[in-house]
Amino acid sequence: MYPQNSMRVWRHKKAVLRLGRITWSYWLFRQIRVPYAPYRLWIEPTNRCNLACVMCPNKEFPKSELGMMDLNLYKSLIDQAKGFIHDVNLHHRGESTLHPNLIDMIRYADVRCVKTKLHTNGTMLNETLAEELIRSGLRLISFSFDGYTPEVYERIRVRGDYQRTLSRIHRFLEMKQALGCENPRTVLEVMDFGNGSEDSSAKRHFIQGLKSRGLDRFITKKPHNWAGNADIQTVDSSSFSPCTFPWHALVVLWDGRVGSCPHDFFAKIVYGDAKEQSLRDIFNSEGIQALRLQMLRGTLEALESPCRECDSVRRKRLLGIPVATLKYLRD
Repeated sequence: MYPQNSMRVWRHKKAVLRLGRITWSYWLFRQIRVPYAPYRLWIEPTNRCNLACVMCPNKEFPKSELGMMDLNLYKSLIDQAKGFIHDVNLHHRGESTLHPNLIDMIRYADVRCVKTKLHTNGTMLNETLAEELIRSGLRLISFSFDGYTPEVYERIRVRGDYQRTLSRIHRFLEMKQALGCENPRTVLEVMDFGNGSEDSSAKRHFIQGLKSRGLDRFITKKPHNWAGNADIQTVDSSSFSPCTFPWHALVVLWDGRVGSCPHDFFAKIVYGDAKEQSLRDIFNSEGIQALRLQMLRGTLEALESPCRECDSVRRKRLLGIPVATLKYLRD
């Protein structure tokens, strides 16, 4: 127990130091060429999805643009990143549990001491997949589940079945408790569309059912506009603060193209190809340096689309840093 706790403390201190370095580069020194590797990766196993949620642009993808990441490409990314990455989000624009090699991906990273996180709609969970995820080495799993009643959920999560999906999430939590596993930590997220239409007693009952089965955290969050690709207005369009993503993250799409932001849904800004370039080189490429400079100039007009339309640069700030993006720098 002592060595495990010591390792956690060491990793926490290391993460704090790295976050401090990123913060100074972004906020104080305002560097466009940074002296470190990316802190966080989004790796997209697939952009296919089995739902057609009302707020998600995924349903607009032509079939010709849908695909699955090659396992060898994924392994090369993990092999590159294992020396510098803090963690990897194994999701982006699609439902990652549709990838036939997802468990192999998680295990490959775990063996190389790379932390992985998964965001899922939970619809594909069954007994086998649930147990494999619990035993895979996955550090965190978050479920998207928008609605406390069947009527609201199925209106938002088109093609989803409220009772079946909730039962599968409940069963996942029960299996994790029965197996006595600390990981993956479990989170459930509900989008707050601000209409106040759902019964508060239904909400309490919904949350209690999850907490009683060991859910670690329940989150409500405001929807974002996917860099202008969703018609959602939730923020003051007059404010502006430079986005933090270009200073700490890279996003690798299923086909190897690389950008810097998980909100750029249709990959309008691409800096390189992971099949041909290293992640370190892409992170300080001319394109991403130009974006950092545009961000630091501080005007929306200086930004290229889709950053110009994104609501993330217009959200509340704390000491000049967008509050909404601070969570992406948190362990």
